[in-house]
Amino acid sequence: MVYTNLKRVILAVVAASVLGLSGCDKGFDEMNIDPNQPTRVPAENLLTQAQLSLNQLFWGRAANAEFAMLLVQHFAQNEYAEDSRYTMPAANFDGIWNTAYAGGLNDLEVAKTIVENNEAISDVVRANQIAVLEIMQVWAFHNLTDMFGDIPYSEALTDEPYPSYDPQSEIYPDLIRRLTEASAQIDPTAGSFSSGDNIYRGDMEQWRLLANSLKLRIAMRMSDVNSSAASTAVAQAVADGVIMTHAQAATYEFDPQAALANPLYIDQVINRRDDFSVSETLLGYMQDENDPRVSAYANPNVSGNYVGMPYGLTDAEAFARKGNTSRPNDALRQQQSEAIIMGPVEVYFLLAEAAEKGYISGDAAEYYTDALELSMDYWGVSDAEATAYIAAHPYSSANWREVIGTQKWVALYMQGLQAWAEWRRLDAPDLAFPAAADPSVSAIPVRAPYPAGEEGTNTENLAAVGVNGLATKMWWDVD
Repeated sequence: MVYTNLKRVILAVVAASVLGLSGCDKGFDEMNIDPNQPTRVPAENLLTQAQLSLNQLFWGRAANAEFAMLLVQHFAQNEYAEDSRYTMPAANFDGIWNTAYAGGLNDLEVAKTIVENNEAISDVVRANQIAVLEIMQVWAFHNLTDMFGDIPYSEALTDEPYPSYDPQSEIYPDLIRRLTEASAQIDPTAGSFSSGDNIYRGDMEQWRLLANSLKLRIAMRMSDVNSSAASTAVAQAVADGVIMTHAQAATYEFDPQAALANPLYIDQVINRRDDFSVSETLLGYMQDENDPRVSAYANPNVSGNYVGMPYGLTDAEAFARKGNTSRPNDALRQQQSEAIIMGPVEVYFLLAEAAEKGYISGDAAEYYTDALELSMDYWGVSDAEATAYIAAHPYSSANWREVIGTQKWVALYMQGLQAWAEWRRLDAPDLAFPAAADPSVSAIPVRAPYPAGEEGTNTENLAAVGVNGLATKMWWDVD
């Protein structure tokens, strides 16, 4: 597999730079140094590259805008609309798979090896750096398993050229274990990466909060299939501290340089793509409910109105309506517009559900209200407008799945992978299946197809999974 080969190459370079060669070289070694091919790869550089590539991947077109945002019907295509109708060839997912494994995950794994062998740093700094790299890997693996289900995990990023697939039911507990250990080994008073960390700038207290918040997310996602384990993990995460404010949120601010910019900016401005409108499903719901976030989510159309694109149209039907529909707000597609890894809005919705299920103390209605207030604040809504909306959409313990599910679906706009996952788990809102859908598909997809590259090179291990389609639910999706 390509990602294991890359690891061997980088490790060989690092090993050579550390060990060196003995004997007299009479100065000829300098003649053999190519200044454009460095022999030392600092862990900081690999962390920087991993954070960029993974955020570009999970916030960009392939995994987010043209996949998860469509499946959860936040976006609708206004031309080339086959993805909205669930025509999704396996080859479309090769780039996602390879970018995650051979790119970000591999960079993080090599960085861990470098840190572990770095005798120039103290043990406490080493522990903090390893914790950062572990948390990043868990986040990436969790996104992948919630897209595909069973994935290469225990044998991934090793020298095994054809890694086996681990069941999602085994991956989830191990992700929680890794986050628990990472959180426990963090010393917020000690140093970490002095450079290279473009998420929290080396602030280990913030990284600890992210580890616990991701643990909360993962535990709640499996709460319907393993309530006992979920309850224990949730209680631990909340007791250890989770993200509670916007200042504590894990976000990634892209760079103004074109190659490092927000991938949605690259898509629209550099690549001149304009094939996403805000869906009528989302925009229509928000307008019906007098949601004050409409103007932050969407641009008005050429007539100054907010008009959503009907979801799942044929190419001709979509193109005919393109000129009259609202695009995503320009503020979301600027060069430095941030990607949200995890923030307090999601955390408070999770706390509301956890309180409802009895996993933690506290009032579910208060957590739910806090989630909505934080969402309104993030999108620049006035206090008066926020108060009116929340009063019109109160919490209901008797109908909590629909209430939380629907409001979370609205609030997780632009966070396609998380919105899709929570829609699958909570079964709210009720999204319509498009009449023009691919005739081979009978329902809104609940998983991504495995990449064509895996079918061709890791055939035996992929076949052992037993499923490879759009209709088989995740392990945690039991309702």
